[in-house]
Amino acid sequence: MVKQDQKDKFIELRAAGYSFESIAKQLDISKPTLLKMAREFRSDIERLKFINLESLADRYKVLRADRLQALGGIAEKVDTAIEAADFSKLSPERLVELKLKLTEKMRDLLTDSFTIEKDAAQMLEHDSTLGFELKVD
Repeated sequence: MVKQDQKDKFIELRAAGYSFESIAKQLDISKPTLLKMAREFRSDIERLKFINLESLADRYKVLRADRLQALGGIAEKVDTAIEAADFSKLSPERLVELKLKLTEKMRDLLTDSFTIEKDAAQMLEHDSTLGFELKVD
């Protein structure tokens, strides 16, 4: 008989991508039992996967915003240096090159997208218990 805390841990580990073999060792449950549990708790596992991905996406957005802000600050310094450059001592070509690279990097960060598995997105698209609408492109 599998205890509730083992079931909860199983869902957590499967959602995190652990193999059945690894989970069997950690929870001391046979692999055939885990396979049955996987079928039984499929929707719970998929929901937790989505929550984990959503959390990761939120953290990534924060990190991306921080990087954009830092790059923007550097770009402003480069702009100031270009404006104040003593062109007899500094290479304007080098400053312009740096500015172009920073601008390109910022554009790449702004156009970077986040994706999740199609099956998980479709399942969640129709889940009315989420409290929000998921739009799948």
